[in-house]
Amino acid sequence: MSKIWQVKPPIPPELSARLNDHSNLVKQLLYNRRFIDAASAGQFLNTAYENLHSPFLFQDMQKAVDRIWQGINNREKICIYGDYDADAVTANAVLQQTFKYLGVETSSYIPDRFTEGYGVNLEAMEKIRDQGVKIIITVDCGTNSCDAAEFCKNNGIDFIITDHHEIIGPTPEAYALINPKNSADKYPYHEIVGVGVAFKLACGILSDYKKVSGRLSSRPLSRDPDESSKLDSGYPRKHSDSGMTQKEYAGGFEKWLLDLVAIGTVADCHSLIGENRILVKFGLKVLAKTKWIGLKALMDAAKIDLSAKQPDTYTLGFIIAPRLNAAGRLEHAGVALDLLIETDAAAAKEKALRLEQINLRRQQLTASVISEAKEQVLRIQDRKILALMGDNWPKGVVGLVAGRLAEEYYKPVIVLEKTEEFCTGSARTVGDFNILEAIKHASAHTVKFGGHKQAAGLTIKVEEFENFYVKLLEYAEANVTEESSKKILELEAELLAADLTPNTYNQIASLEPFGVDNIKPKFLVSDMQIVSCRSVGQEGKHVQFQLAKEGRQIPGIAFNFSMLEKNIKVGDTVDVACELLLDGWNGRSQLKLRIIDMRAGAQLT
Repeated sequence: MSKIWQVKPPIPPELSARLNDHSNLVKQLLYNRRFIDAASAGQFLNTAYENLHSPFLFQDMQKAVDRIWQGINNREKICIYGDYDADAVTANAVLQQTFKYLGVETSSYIPDRFTEGYGVNLEAMEKIRDQGVKIIITVDCGTNSCDAAEFCKNNGIDFIITDHHEIIGPTPEAYALINPKNSADKYPYHEIVGVGVAFKLACGILSDYKKVSGRLSSRPLSRDPDESSKLDSGYPRKHSDSGMTQKEYAGGFEKWLLDLVAIGTVADCHSLIGENRILVKFGLKVLAKTKWIGLKALMDAAKIDLSAKQPDTYTLGFIIAPRLNAAGRLEHAGVALDLLIETDAAAAKEKALRLEQINLRRQQLTASVISEAKEQVLRIQDRKILALMGDNWPKGVVGLVAGRLAEEYYKPVIVLEKTEEFCTGSARTVGDFNILEAIKHASAHTVKFGGHKQAAGLTIKVEEFENFYVKLLEYAEANVTEESSKKILELEAELLAADLTPNTYNQIASLEPFGVDNIKPKFLVSDMQIVSCRSVGQEGKHVQFQLAKEGRQIPGIAFNFSMLEKNIKVGDTVDVACELLLDGWNGRSQLKLRIIDMRAGAQLT
């Protein structure tokens, strides 16, 4: 689908005057993100850890913290129940590491995607009850688990929910509900994800200095990680050893958790404005010196070289998170959790290599299902929502397939694995279309569903698929306009030849970390001459360019690019939509363009 280029309007002079401490380019970028005064711009650019909100702004936080400390002191059994995606796995690891630091043995339970499905199920509750657990803490799930809350209440278990998903029906009668989307709550930031909520609980637990000091004083002053006992191989699991010395914990242990928080936050594709920006910015700093042996092994296996390049949100979202997700997609998410909490270097290396192999298999399966799904799309591509189902489409990859197809066709997409009786799968959206509301409109034909406006999971009966699809299309007809269905390539500003310097790149970098609501800036560079080009990469799918503008030459790279499709050749003068990259070599920096789109004459609106 061809893109319509749109350059954002220039900042008005009166607003520009309010931001005189910044360069003209940074002023424009701030204006594009709706930071139009010195105070809000300063808070955005000068992110301070101290600006994180108090965990006790959650109305049930104190109640939850008090109960957990009571459980610790009374040696009651505590179980952490988490979903199977990267957000949930990192949230589980955050609480596991917190309890380990305090010398508290806990267990974890992660449902099997294929036999149990998403969320809290009663069969799992029964297993956990039979182990004598008295406190269950959910991570990234539980908000709509009214039956589980009732089960716990009737069985003498205190059910503490930490989650960030929308409340669809009645609020569960849990011991505590910690969720920023709870309308009855007063927490000021609603975009925090599951791992962020788990981190808040960890901070709440660790905030009682007297209790924490009492726990630490009863432990040895130092402990060699190599002396740690091996973890059990079954599920649920017990965890009690941290793999770090007490000396390393001194002074703000919770900050060592921020790398895990950053990974889960970026993986869940939520806003990087506000509190999430703080968590990710400082999480990236912690990741560069992470203490977690398993996370180090994962990065080694993925060939992430922190000595060559500092990690960024691309590292989190496109290298680390897919590997953590792969375990739950194809096998069991416990594989990923085990790696994150592993304390033995040799075992961590072995587990990281296993995860690498699972991820490779995930890539191959995804490509296969995309190919089959596209055959179905050919028959319905004129519809405003694409709903597809297929036999033997692994439910672990249907979300990835939905995301890829939504991006390619620029339409909301639902992809379902078909079994004899049920279809189960995932939904992804584009633009401002709220996919959760669309599914709600068709909910009479669903068995269950949940999620948020960008992504959702659902199960329907096979016999209800057509009725479900009719209701979806009915909703789309009323909510998708011709204007909203256009694929827009938004460009932040036009760069001149004089702007194509490493200094400009550094100005842009001041807005990092990039992500949802603070995307990496794309720019228009007009009237560039193609000096040379050559195909590179596997099957020659990418093109390297040498471009020139007003006597200044600059290299560029375009991924999955066809000169033939664009009808351009060497010697042509083109307009380029691009991001700026900075290559370092032998102590020298060279600017490079990552070309998003190219055309002989930009069709701007």
